[in-house]
Amino acid sequence: MNYGARAGLVHTARALYALNWMDMAPALAYIKVSMNLTVVELGTLVTAFYVGIAAFQLVGGYLSSYIGDKKTSLIGLLFVSIFAITSGLSVNFTELIISRFFAGLSAALFFSPALSLLASIVPENKYTFHIGIYNGAFNVGGGVGIIGWAILDQYMGYRTPFIIAGVATLALFLVLVWLFRNIENVKTSKSDIFTSLKKIFSSRLIILIAFIGIASMVTETIIGQFFVYYLESIKYSDNLAGSISALYMIIGFFGGVIGGYHFSRTKYKIGTFIVINIVLSLSLILIGFIHYYIFLIIIVTAMGMITVYGMSITYTFIRYLARRDLVSLTLSFVNTLQLLVAVAVPIIFTVIVSGYNYKLAWISMGILSIVFIPLIIIARNGLIKVVPSQRISN
Repeated sequence: MNYGARAGLVHTARALYALNWMDMAPALAYIKVSMNLTVVELGTLVTAFYVGIAAFQLVGGYLSSYIGDKKTSLIGLLFVSIFAITSGLSVNFTELIISRFFAGLSAALFFSPALSLLASIVPENKYTFHIGIYNGAFNVGGGVGIIGWAILDQYMGYRTPFIIAGVATLALFLVLVWLFRNIENVKTSKSDIFTSLKKIFSSRLIILIAFIGIASMVTETIIGQFFVYYLESIKYSDNLAGSISALYMIIGFFGGVIGGYHFSRTKYKIGTFIVINIVLSLSLILIGFIHYYIFLIIIVTAMGMITVYGMSITYTFIRYLARRDLVSLTLSFVNTLQLLVAVAVPIIFTVIVSGYNYKLAWISMGILSIVFIPLIIIARNGLIKVVPSQRISN
């Protein structure tokens, strides 16, 4: 099997991982009625997944360094499937919130180890491009989870579609175990792990990149999880709300592909990073002032592409900084920092909506996304030293 086919399987796993993440979005309205929940309780339910994925990012990175990126990513994919199934079998709020927490925990074991595994599959000069596709695959899977599962929820209820997603993921896990048996399982020397942890955690440049690029994480969290519910709240039909939200996710695939291609060639990598994050921040604010569906579709389409491009830039910078056997651990640390912010996003958003209105909630998301951008003043000189084209253009 050539590297393209193997990379395609990793991207497919990434898509199913995302489907099991985003299929919660169209289910929220049904869960609210079925379990008689408040909007804030819905926010807590969404947050449970993010708490799990944030709390165990570093565990995933450590396991990847200790037992290898291939083994860790496959273990994560297996447990994502299991807890997707238990989400569908949950009969009350407590069981569901526990299942979503453990689904998030499992997702943390998959993401960065799988991205590290990708580096063992594709040539070095193709890696930036495949980072874009990998991130875009998340959006394809998420988009299918939103629009496809919105349709399934209408006809099957919300429980059975969770189980279907889990079974599909389990089937792919079994395929990958067989087909990836000869792929290198990269890990770090055990004697070097704790020294490496200390070096990564104390890197000011890595920390700065994580927070400067936070706009993509905030945007993906709030649009991916709450946009369907928001549109339904302002009197959009279920199908139109799901379609617009799915468009945001699916169009992101093209943002990943085009962005990966552009970023690997542009001389202005640092400037591109800043512009992307500023545009996303302003777009989040703009959503609060736009209700007409044509304009919403235009802005959501642009945001879908830019969100994935922004994430790809962050991960590419980290690849420049990280030693090959520490890619997974470094990405896990960056994701942990970003998810610490993302964990609070659903709660902040729903609390402001409950106490004030949606307009102020969207403004708050924009402010949260843009507040860290001035840190680039501190990070710029460090990035110039490690980003190849910046050595020429600056």
